[in-house]
Amino acid sequence: MQPTITSKIQCILAGMSFYGDPFESRPGWDEQNEIGRLWSRFTASMPSLPANLFVKSDTAYEVHMATSETNQKGLFEVFVGMEIDIAVLTDCPLDLCVKVLPAVSYAVFTFQGETIVSDWELDVQKWLTASEFTSPFTYNCQLYDSRFKGMDKLSDSVIDVYIPIENKA
Repeated sequence: MQPTITSKIQCILAGMSFYGDPFESRPGWDEQNEIGRLWSRFTASMPSLPANLFVKSDTAYEVHMATSETNQKGLFEVFVGMEIDIAVLTDCPLDLCVKVLPAVSYAVFTFQGETIVSDWELDVQKWLTASEFTSPFTYNCQLYDSRFKGMDKLSDSVIDVYIPIENKA
């Protein structure tokens, strides 16, 4: 599996967050676990949000952020949201959180069909270990755009996973 290497400018996201073990109630890709319920909460809030808040209405992100408790207890933060322009930052509703992803290079892995629900984190880690890169941050970002057809159509879906990278040297 070879990723595409790309550079991104700073990205400001507005959305909702969860901290804990997102698979405590149900493992994997499931609409009833904490990640699925987080997506449901976010999408349910969409009709009440300002129409001009988001840059692209068809592109959403799921960001997983490791903490000191991730390896010990399986706890981490999951954030779901969409990109906003800095000009509307002050118009962001109180019930939304804001995350600022830094300007950085990314290894972009594209997964489709059944590989979406596979243990792709292990494949990404193997690639990272063998590559000339390291990850300077403890997050990864999944991009959901028009290629993602929904949980009931994973076999027809595509997502991109962004891993921040920098040269090891």
